[in-house]
Amino acid sequence: MEDIAKQARKMLGGAAPTQASLVYRALPQLLRTVQPPVEHAGTDLLPAVRSSSIAASLQTDLPSDEIRAVRVGRVWIRAMLPTLGWMGSTLQAAEVVARLVSNGVRHGLPNHTTTHTLLLRAAVDEAGNLLIDVTDLNRSFPDFEAAVRGEQGGGLRQIAQLGAQVSWFLHHEGPGKTVRAVLSRGPVDL
Repeated sequence: MEDIAKQARKMLGGAAPTQASLVYRALPQLLRTVQPPVEHAGTDLLPAVRSSSIAASLQTDLPSDEIRAVRVGRVWIRAMLPTLGWMGSTLQAAEVVARLVSNGVRHGLPNHTTTHTLLLRAAVDEAGNLLIDVTDLNRSFPDFEAAVRGEQGGGLRQIAQLGAQVSWFLHHEGPGKTVRAVLSRGPVDL
């Protein structure tokens, strides 16, 4: 059993705190799918977009300290892009990760906590797009569109200026939400 857990941790790009957490976190990769963003429609949640099937996916936990989390996120994404086979700009992806992680720590984790972590996931779909997900513990995202326009801070606006499509969705199970940035593999102006 321990050998299976070690192999799964290696596939996921980081250590999971428990075997139950490991299984939970491995499910998206095992199923080869990533949950699509949802929009609120009354009390139901409806898929906002249909995404292509996932060709490769990796994930890791990040610390709750913003400076460390951003640094670890940048290093991790740079190391994982060749494994994922993404052919886009590494610099662009690292900057998007840095902004998403910074926002996740600031707005998605309970104040003054050192026991909670963010989940950073990177996946490449069959169309060659890079999906970067940061999952936090806060289920709400008040006025998301204003945040993307830069009216409530600049992080999500900067991500959009880097050429990423930004969305968010709630989990079907458990607490929290995921903020997603999708980057195409084409050339970009930084």
